[in-house]
Amino acid sequence: MPATDQTDPADQAGWAESMGLALTGQSLGLTEPNDPAQLLAGLAERGWDAAALRRRAQAAWADGRPWPEPLPAARLSRIGAARWQAGLDQVGQALGLRTLSQPPSRRTSLTADERRLLADRPPHHGS
Repeated sequence: MPATDQTDPADQAGWAESMGLALTGQSLGLTEPNDPAQLLAGLAERGWDAAALRRRAQAAWADGRPWPEPLPAARLSRIGAARWQAGLDQVGQALGLRTLSQPPSRRTSLTADERRLLADRPPHHGS
């Protein structure tokens, strides 16, 4: 029996709208199917070409914010975490950007507790 795509068209529209919201921070009324290339084309038609999305990502990272923006849990549960992450990864690759769920830490020095843990050696360590 051949496999069929049983994705509800409403879910596909939800995926596109959610992806647009996460990438741009705006609700754009996207209804493209669950396809990163078509999503990016739809975003470009609305003024969010690859260069604009790269600028938004870099600005968010410079401010210590995540990009794409986190999705509310209820929306993520409707889409499915694996489907969502796969879409983000494909869009990130198409844009030449990594997608981060958390911004990189700006901290450059260890706390006192971290230094203590690093210095701690078990009795059998030999030093």
